[in-house]
Amino acid sequence: MCRVIGIWLLGLSAALSIFSALTGEKEAARAGQVGYSTEILEIMNRHELMGNIVTWGSITIFLVWIYLFFKNMEDRRVDILALAFLVLLVGMVSFTAYLGGQLVWVHGVGTP
Repeated sequence: MCRVIGIWLLGLSAALSIFSALTGEKEAARAGQVGYSTEILEIMNRHELMGNIVTWGSITIFLVWIYLFFKNMEDRRVDILALAFLVLLVGMVSFTAYLGGQLVWVHGVGTP
């Protein structure tokens, strides 16, 4: 089994999360002009915070994983540690997606 596929996929997702964060910032600025309720603004702030954590967390995990992988190529504990952080990252992405779904489908944020 190829051990580097996960590293490459995380690197790709980390790069794409930067673009997601940039488009999210643009939409947040546009939504700030509408005048939403306090509840919606709290969800938007939480969604933005989680998005930033996911973006910087995935970049950090990617860089640390590359460093540990090349430093300890034969040590399988690096893979287990990476898996634990990836599971945590998947949970954070899922929660961020849930918040985004609540904003769009329940509150109608970002819809014409």
